[in-house]
Amino acid sequence: MPYFSDINVLYEIAEELFARLSEDKKIKQKALDSKLIVCFKYRKPDGELWIDCTGDEIKVIRGSQDFTADATLSMDTDVAHIFWLGKLNLIKALSSGEIESEGSVARLLKMLPIIKPAFLIYPEILKDKGLGSLVDVG
Repeated sequence: MPYFSDINVLYEIAEELFARLSEDKKIKQKALDSKLIVCFKYRKPDGELWIDCTGDEIKVIRGSQDFTADATLSMDTDVAHIFWLGKLNLIKALSSGEIESEGSVARLLKMLPIIKPAFLIYPEILKDKGLGSLVDVG
């Protein structure tokens, strides 16, 4: 059974995660300087989440969109969960096909050091939402 049975729960967590990351002015500015639009396509449950760093604020957008992503990452929500816990090697997951990619993944990989604080924030959000049992997995 997947960690998330409702994609809206994952959306809410992601929105909170990027809101907290944006509170750090250095992280926010580096993300905005990237001018990246990233699409996460999720399976089990299905959904799409877009991160748009092209404006003055980092936008987190739910569902399918009409614009084009610079990079698209497709994965099961369980894989995304393990990644945000900091327990997944992204390069290995990309190489093995656990995460499928399209577009400028090289630009996206340059963002990894910038989002590293997310690996500490994500478990806090899970606990805040009463999902602490999901922290000690993977």
